[in-house]
Amino acid sequence: MATGVQTDNAFTLLDQVVHDGGGGGPVTHTHTQAEGMYIVSGQCSFNAGGHQGLTAPAGTFVAVPADTEHSFTVDAPNTHMLNFYLPAGFEQLLMGISHPAPERKPPPQDRIQEMLPPAWLVEKLSADYGQEPRPANPFTTPPDPALMRTKPTPGATVFPYTTHADKSSRYRWMNASWAVLADGERTGGSYCLFEVQCTRGTLFPPRLYQERAEVIYVLEGELRVLLGDHIRKATKGAMAFVPAGSVMSVHVNSAEARLLDLHADSGFERVVRFHSSKAKNSGNGSPSHSRPREADEAEQRKIHHDIGLSRVPVEVSWSSS
Repeated sequence: MATGVQTDNAFTLLDQVVHDGGGGGPVTHTHTQAEGMYIVSGQCSFNAGGHQGLTAPAGTFVAVPADTEHSFTVDAPNTHMLNFYLPAGFEQLLMGISHPAPERKPPPQDRIQEMLPPAWLVEKLSADYGQEPRPANPFTTPPDPALMRTKPTPGATVFPYTTHADKSSRYRWMNASWAVLADGERTGGSYCLFEVQCTRGTLFPPRLYQERAEVIYVLEGELRVLLGDHIRKATKGAMAFVPAGSVMSVHVNSAEARLLDLHADSGFERVVRFHSSKAKNSGNGSPSHSRPREADEAEQRKIHHDIGLSRVPVEVSWSSS
């Protein structure tokens, strides 16, 4: 869905459906990119950084820091997952060893073996794009439980984990509920990710990042997205990529919607938590929680300055889009 060419090498986003749910999957390996995986439907089991057998049903997010041993199996047929890699580059390996698909269907069973890439090509591209076999290359080695176990990363400062939106910290802001799937503390500052449940209305007023990129992926519902000076419709399965320096705004057109909001780098979680705190304080009627308006405005300006986020005074006519 997004390659390094499109994102200025900030990240790669893959949307994949694994049709065979018989427990197959890549054997243990590492790569120099951080990886995040969100299970849209189906189920997987992950091993990462010395943790074995982490079950990931639909709605689970899996974070794998760079250079972390990991493997996984696909446990249900037609499992649908999103993978992103930061920075980009890993997609070049995948495209280099694969065949273009004219439609979203698995290859015929009788052609799978002939479509496998030669080992020398896999080894060359793996070396070029930062993948290291531990102990075997996942693109040339069949699934084997003996090759799926992982070990902790020596000297690691961030660690793999799984979480689900229903069990994540949740904040209310605008017309939405924000589940924090990843923040800078757990990702070493490389990204933050939210699952957002929202109702009809404007979710993001017009704004732009100076140096960060953002991705919106629609899980359910219908959005209108302002990208620069164009308004685009985005329905289930659609992605909107917002490069640094681009004006964006999001309006929820359906009665309800659910989406993923990815920011590279982290920092937007500070905005969500700040405004959620203000909403709670303004709603409880307790004067002990109030602060001078000037102090709130100063804190908001500091957060926006720290992450390079600016509000843009643009009038958007959603009704005519």
